[in-house]
Formats: sequence, C-alpha cells, structure tokens
Amino acid sequence: MKTEVLLGLALGLPLMAAPGLALLERWLGRRVGWIASILPVISTLCLLSMLARTELPAGTVVTWPWVPSLGVSLSFLVDGLSLFFGLVVCGVGILIFWYANFYLDDHCEHPGRFYAYLTLFMGAMLGTVLANNLVLLFVFWELTGLASFLLIGFLHEEERARVGARQALLVTGVTGLCLLAGVVMLGQATGTFQWDRLRAEGLPWARHGEWLQVSLLLLVLGALGKSAQIPFHFWLPNAMVAPTPVSAYLHSATMVKLGVFLCARLFPLFAGQELWAPLLSWVGFGTMLFGAIAAFRSHDLKAILAWSTVSQLGYLIGYYGLGPAGGVAHDYLHILNHVFYKGSLFMIAGVILHSTGVQDVRQLGGLWRRLPVVGVACAVAAATMGGWMGTTGFLSKEVMLQEVLEARATHASLGGYALTCVVATSLIKIAFALRIFVEVFLGPEPAGLAARFHRPPLAMQIPPLLLAAAALGLGLAPGGVVALRERFAVPGLHTAGPPLALWHGVTPEWLLSLALMAAGVVVYVWARRRGWPWEGLPRAMRLDDSFERFLTLFGRVTKTVTRALQADRPTRYLPIVLGLVVGLQWTWLGWVWITGRANLPAQLVAGMEDSGGWLRSFAAGLIGLSAVLVLVLKRWTTQVVCLSVAGFLITFYFVLYRAPDLALTQILVEAVTLILVLVLLGRFPRSAEQGEWIHRGGLGQRVFHGALSLGVGAMMTVLAVWVSNRPRPRLGEWYGDHTVELAQGNNAVNTILVDFRGFDTLGEITVLVIAALGALGLLMRYKRTPEEYRQGPLGAPGMGVHHPEAQR
Repeated sequence: MKTEVLLGLALGLPLMAAPGLALLERWLGRRVGWIASILPVISTLCLLSMLARTELPAGTVVTWPWVPSLGVSLSFLVDGLSLFFGLVVCGVGILIFWYANFYLDDHCEHPGRFYAYLTLFMGAMLGTVLANNLVLLFVFWELTGLASFLLIGFLHEEERARVGARQALLVTGVTGLCLLAGVVMLGQATGTFQWDRLRAEGLPWARHGEWLQVSLLLLVLGALGKSAQIPFHFWLPNAMVAPTPVSAYLHSATMVKLGVFLCARLFPLFAGQELWAPLLSWVGFGTMLFGAIAAFRSHDLKAILAWSTVSQLGYLIGYYGLGPAGGVAHDYLHILNHVFYKGSLFMIAGVILHSTGVQDVRQLGGLWRRLPVVGVACAVAAATMGGWMGTTGFLSKEVMLQEVLEARATHASLGGYALTCVVATSLIKIAFALRIFVEVFLGPEPAGLAARFHRPPLAMQIPPLLLAAAALGLGLAPGGVVALRERFAVPGLHTAGPPLALWHGVTPEWLLSLALMAAGVVVYVWARRRGWPWEGLPRAMRLDDSFERFLTLFGRVTKTVTRALQADRPTRYLPIVLGLVVGLQWTWLGWVWITGRANLPAQLVAGMEDSGGWLRSFAAGLIGLSAVLVLVLKRWTTQVVCLSVAGFLITFYFVLYRAPDLALTQILVEAVTLILVLVLLGRFPRSAEQGEWIHRGGLGQRVFHGALSLGVGAMMTVLAVWVSNRPRPRLGEWYGDHTVELAQGNNAVNTILVDFRGFDTLGEITVLVIAALGALGLLMRYKRTPEEYRQGPLGAPGMGVHHPEAQR
C-alpha cells in the first residue's frame, strides 16, 4: 500500500469508528470491546508498514488541501519522532483495550460509550503526533482534551469525577489557547505553519526576535499545561477518579506525553536560545522534585502513581531544556522507560482495586500469595521505577546522572539545580517504589481482605506483565535501545550519544547511583518505622482548592459584570462599553504617536484639507446639527425626523464622492425606515410619549457622558483619517482592478456585495430574517379579544398597548 493509504487507515479508522462503537453497544453489549480492540492493532500494523517504507530521518510529508487561502492543510509528517510516539500510542493501546475488556464488569452501564471515547482519544493522539501543520496539530490537541474530559468524567454520577473532568478540561483548554496564540505568532513570523519547512528554513531571529520569544513562551505554556507541570500540576492527580484503563492509557503513556512531544518538536527550532533552557529547566526539574515529594506523602495507590507521573514528566521537560543545542541522545530511553513501568503499575493498581475494592496502601498487604503473577510484574515495574540494575530504569537513571553532571560544565547554575533535583528525586522515588511492592505484596494481610478478595482473570494480568517484561528485556539488552535510537533519529533533535551497556566500569554516575539506592532503602525503612504519618500535601500546596475558589470568584464577577452590561436601560451599560473601547483605543493611538510609528497630528491636518470643499463642509455641518437636535428635542416624531435628515445628508455626501449606487440605497433605506418608525409610533398613545423619561443623573454624570461622546467621535475621526492616509495599497483600487477579471462584472459595488463579500451579504440577510421573525413573534404575542375586534382596526393587537387614546 502507499503511504497515503496506510496513513489514512491508521488515523482515519479510529476517528470514523468511534461513533459506531457507541451504536453497536445496543446489539453487542460488553462484546463491543472486542470489536474496538481490533482498531489499535490495525493502526499499529499500518505504522509499522510506514516505518518499513519511510526513508528516515528525512521523513515523508502527506498533504491534502483543507483551507489553502489561510495556508492550512491536512498535512502529516511521517518521521522518526511521529512514528515513535504513534507506535507508543497504538502499542500501549492494544494492551489497554485488551485489559479494559476484563476490567469493565457487568456494572458498567455503557461499555460502547466508553470504547467510543477511548477510540476517539487514540485517533486524536495519532493526529497530534503525526500532524505536520501547526493549526492541524492544535485541532487534534484540543480533541485529545475533549476526549480526556469525557473519559475522566465517565463515572459522572460521582461528584469527584465531575470535578476532575472539569479541572482537566479547563486547565488544558486555557493552556491550549496559549498554544494557539503561539502557533499563530510563529506562523505569522515565519510565513508557514509546516513543521518540515520550519525545520529546514529555521527561524528569522534577526527580523522577529521578540515576536518569536513571545511565541516560544506561549507554546511552552501549552506544553506545560498538557503535561501537568507547575503551576498546572493539580489536574492530573484529580483525574485519577477515571476508570483505571483510562489512567493507565491517558495519564501515564499517552496524553500527558503530548507536552514532551511538543518540546521535542520545538527543540530544533528554539534550543540554544536565551529563554529555552531556563524556562524548561527551572519548571521541569522543580516539578520533578515536587511530584516525588507529593507521591512520597500519599497513601492512595493511584495518587502515588499520578504524582510520580508528574515527577517524571517534569524530568522529561527539563531534559529537553538542559540538552545541548546540537541534540539529545537518550530521550527515547527515558520515555520508553516511563511507559513500561508506569503503564504496568497503573494496570496492577487496577487489578488490585478490581480484586479487593481497596487502593489505599495502608489497607493492603499479603497479595503475593493471592496474585503471584501480578506480584512478579509489580516487582519488576517497581524496580524499574526505582532504577535498580537489570532494568531500563537503571539505564535511564545512569545516563540521567551522566547528563546532569555534564550539564554543569555548560550551565553552571542550571546544572547544579538540576543535579540537586535529580539526586533528591531519585532517592525519594526508590523509597515509594519499595513501599508499593513490599507493603502491598509482602506485608501482612489486613483483616477482612480475604473476605473481599476475588481472583481476577489470568488474561487481565497479562498486559502489566508484558510491559514489565519489556522493561526487563531492554534493561538486560541495551543494544535494542541503541538500535531504536538510530532508527528513529530526527535531524536537529538527536545526536549520536555514548553507547549503552550493562557495565561501563566504575564511573561517577555509577557510584552515585549505588549510593542513591542505599540511601533510598534507608529512607524507606525510616518512613516505615514512623508509620508513614503524612496525609498528602499541605493545603497551601494544593492548588486545586485555590482553582475551585477562583472558579467560584470568577462566576460571581461574571454575574456582576453581566448585570452591569445587561441592564434595562442603555444609559447604564453603554458608558461602560464605550468607556472601555475609547480608553483602550486612545491608549493605543497614543502609543503609536509616541513611538513615532505615525505622525497623527500631521495626518489629521492633511486629511481635513483633503476632505475640504464648501459643499462637503456644509453637509458635514448639517449632519452634526441634526445629531445635536436629536439630543435636544423631546418629541419622538421630531427626533426621528432629525435622525433621518442626518441619514439623507449622508446620502448627499455619497453623491459628492461619486457613489450613486450607495446614495440610492441609502435613500431607500432612510425613507422606508422613517415611514415604518412613524407608523409604529403612531400606534402609541400620547401619554406614552409624555410619560417617557430618561434619568440623566447629576452634573458630573452628564459631563462624563458628554466627554465620552466627544471621545468616541474624536477617536473615529482620528482612526478614519489615519487609515485613509496609510501608505498601503487601497482596497478599493484592488476591487476596481479585479472586478471584471475575477467577478465577471462591470459594477464594482455589485460584485463586492455579491461575489467578493458574498458570504458577508448572506450573513446580513440571515440576520435580518432572524430579526424579522423575532419581531413578528413579538408583534403576534398578544391576541385580540372579541371586545377589541368590535372597537375597530385602531386597537393595539401585538403591541400590548392598552390605552383609550390609542383609538383616536
């Protein structure tokens, strides 16, 4: 098959099949999970086929047009990085789908919906890592957030599930908007949204240095939010209320890795820049230590794993920040190591919860005799997490220590900070890894556990065992990691690193690793003797409470603003809106003038001279006089007539500028509007007009309203003159030059309305029709009574005005 076909199958099949899975639940029930399990297998086979036929590291670009006028296309980049992450997504997906078929029991009311959400998420993940266009990446990025929201809140009857889902959606959604802003800025600065072009052409730092720095900051904020880094770390532990297959898939192996993936994509573009290393290193390594401390203080098994995920993601983010500009060597090793042990441990936690109904470590023990297969998998996975010899964890920790020791030579302060965080985190991680295995499987069995225990299916225990075996196999045969790194290498991101081996001799990092193992055991023994007295993080460090309080405060503020802006009288809310607009606009105009970007006074004088002539000045004066009379006069009819006079004089202005079509249109609109409004006002009694009043307030309020009105008028005058004098090609001239060629018409106004801005015209027509239907509903909301019918046609049906004077 061609690469295009394989890519379409790998990506399109999960996205198209997701709705069908929800429908199949009606006929297949729980068996729909086995249909869904086929999808990651097909996607994996397609990716492997693309890997066999793709020329790495150059990669292959597959493009289908989407929005060509905006430079947006369905463009996908098949290179080493995208294939590596895609295979991780689909490979782990095979195990998760298999595992979920046994985890979800008969109490799951909607298995089809669950598998539909899970399949949608897998397709969105594949789209994100394969996307070559940044706008397309953002679309799939947000789709992963939506799918994760549905999965976290799957047990929506529980309050904790709803809160966790809401937090995940809001945090990743807001930081996703930062990502979108960074994508737009990067595309505007470089003229392209394509990863392959950005990597090949580089960034224009000389011309857009400040712009690109802001773009980098926004892009990194998106990555930090998705990967639960400080200060966005709180959403991930709260997402553990999701079913365990979701936690094992989304929050250990896939979705939270998207921030890491984005940093890897950005590395060839921004590595070596002034902001790159401090931003990623300080946040990443700080989160690494913070997450390890939080895991050490937790007792819930899934909470420990969640905080340790936050910790490891922090290291991966900081790893790209501290890496040399020439490229990194062992990122795939660190990522795979985390996928192996964390996916295995999450599924082990699910097996324990499924069998005992308990996930508090203090209420578990003695499970080695009851779950020996799971115990073996947990022993290997915990050893991998702690970095013990013979596992990928040991290889990862050894090269981690080597890299931070080397980083001290190039980044003195950052290197020392990173080394401190890595050493402290490794020590703590060994302690809680021992706690997970020793106390859950080798500790004394609590009373009552045997009565609650039921043996899980053997097939349910296979996936965590396979991941643990992979960690052990690659740990004992590190040549496989080297071959993987060489096969999936990406230019600008990867460099040839030192060879990996089980034994490198007595090196500083090897000695430090042994010391950390011994110290970690000591810390574990000390904490166990004290009885693990900590109860999670202190409240001051739990930003989830602060986040919920912020949401409550934000709701109150928005209600207050809504009441102010949606008051019953325009005189109450229009000053707020117009005052904000005028203040911001005058601030911006002042900045333009002070910085010398435009000589506004000179342009204003020149514009007034250009618009001179006694006819134009006379017309402008009459328009202003009519506007003043609208404010001064009291009767409705005279106000409407003065307002129409201003409209007819604007028609005269159009005639002076030789725009007869616009003049005729304006005459028709003004005439019809004047007649309709006068007829409408004639339906009201005289007492209604006499009783109409507007609270004008005191002298200060009237002065403020007058100043605000003058400010709006002056602002529009300055803007109109400035725009008309900017040295850029006139849009009107472009329309005139292309009317015959593109629109096949001789009337520029008609072609603008019908062809060039046809959708605008259609939108305006649609709005008018909707407004007319709404007005018709208001006019017909009241039905005449028989008495009103006998009074004749001068009654007030539809207007709701009941007054004897209406009959006159």
